[in-house]
Amino acid sequence: MEGHADSDASSSEPTNLEQLQQEDASLFSLIRILLSVSTLPHIVMILVLSSVLQIAAVNNLETTSALGFLSLSGGYFLTGLFASRATVQRWIQLPERGDEERSALSRLLGSFRICLFPLLMAVVVFACLLALVGEQGALGDLTGVLPVALSSCFVVWAVVQGRGFGRWLSSIAASKLPDAKEREPGLSSRSTGTSFVVVMLITIVLLYAFEMLADSSTTMEGFLLSNLVFLGIVSAVFMLAWRRSREVRLRASSRVDFHRFGGRWMFLSQLMITWHLLTVWRHQFITPATALLVAEEVALMAFTILMAIWGLTSRSFRSPLKLVTTKNALPMGLAFGYAYAGSVAMLTTVLQDVRNVMMAGHLVVALTFLWMQPRILDRTIGHVESAEHIKRVVEEAVAAPEPSNEAPPSSEQPSPIQEAESEPTPDVPVKSGDGVEDIGEEVEWKEPDVLANEVEWDDEIELLD
Repeated sequence: MEGHADSDASSSEPTNLEQLQQEDASLFSLIRILLSVSTLPHIVMILVLSSVLQIAAVNNLETTSALGFLSLSGGYFLTGLFASRATVQRWIQLPERGDEERSALSRLLGSFRICLFPLLMAVVVFACLLALVGEQGALGDLTGVLPVALSSCFVVWAVVQGRGFGRWLSSIAASKLPDAKEREPGLSSRSTGTSFVVVMLITIVLLYAFEMLADSSTTMEGFLLSNLVFLGIVSAVFMLAWRRSREVRLRASSRVDFHRFGGRWMFLSQLMITWHLLTVWRHQFITPATALLVAEEVALMAFTILMAIWGLTSRSFRSPLKLVTTKNALPMGLAFGYAYAGSVAMLTTVLQDVRNVMMAGHLVVALTFLWMQPRILDRTIGHVESAEHIKRVVEEAVAAPEPSNEAPPSSEQPSPIQEAESEPTPDVPVKSGDGVEDIGEEVEWKEPDVLANEVEWDDEIELLD
């Protein structure tokens, strides 16, 4: 019975496909939480402080800037850990209605009081860092290592960005799927060709638009000749992606909903890969305007932070740890934002060019997506297949009969030995149905001799100590 209960529990758990279809924290609801008026001063504060620390980093104050970014990130992380308490919630959020008697400027300046608690936590983290790695720290003077350590985290943030975007795209691909019906397994070259044509058309349109923004005198012939190599790269990456995922796509083709999800996921993820490759290409060869570059990367950083928080919240609602919830989503997101901005600032000072930083990040994200394509598809489909197999086994299983103390039914045929013991042996020989005499029919059977059968036993038994 216990085994059946475990099986039932396993079969009742939502599959990965169902989890993607039933995300608890939607992207738009999370945006409303992060951009709420009651917490808007925190958003303004990260823009101001990140800009100040960025300027400090490019003016040979890398150590001070790294300490600032790490302290602010740690301060908001501690704030997120305490955010579930009602008192802390009042400290880090504005009331719904402010004081109407105060002027607008006074209310604006007073609203930044909700940043005091995270800043106090940041001061605590700063003191701990100095006590550990400062000039008089317990571990020695390791402050020079902090910029390098923070800049090395950029690869981690890029991977987080890729996985966050992947989570979002897979949830889109899993929405409004058809019914789970069986279909003839097989891959359609027509569908693959259609996806390739659409990806290439979108790539050409975007590439031409960026060329026109950079140089309005670009002709169509010159455009195609100058970007022919990039179009070849996009084509090669597309064929590589479809080749790597062929086996799992073939498995998915056996069911209508799997097939639809696989097609959507591959197309959307390939568009994301193409976008990041396009960004690397135009940073290197098209040279966009600096203002446009900064605006684009700031928007990308904000969207990356949003995707990271959304990915954490959508998973942690089902986790016993509950690291990120709707109550602490903002401070946890800001902690990630300060760490992300700090790594970009430190890496900028190392590479001496922000464009190199951005190209490296976009390339890492593209490779992350290329790595995730078959794995997400296999994990989603494989989990569903396993769950359905367990469900079928449980449904087909028959409960074992309860043990009974009653004797076996009398309808059962007695064994030959039982027949021999219960019935007297006839004097006449018995022949089997085929005319062959039974073995031992002429043998004289007698009771066997028992050891000490004639010994007299006393009634009293003496017990020895």
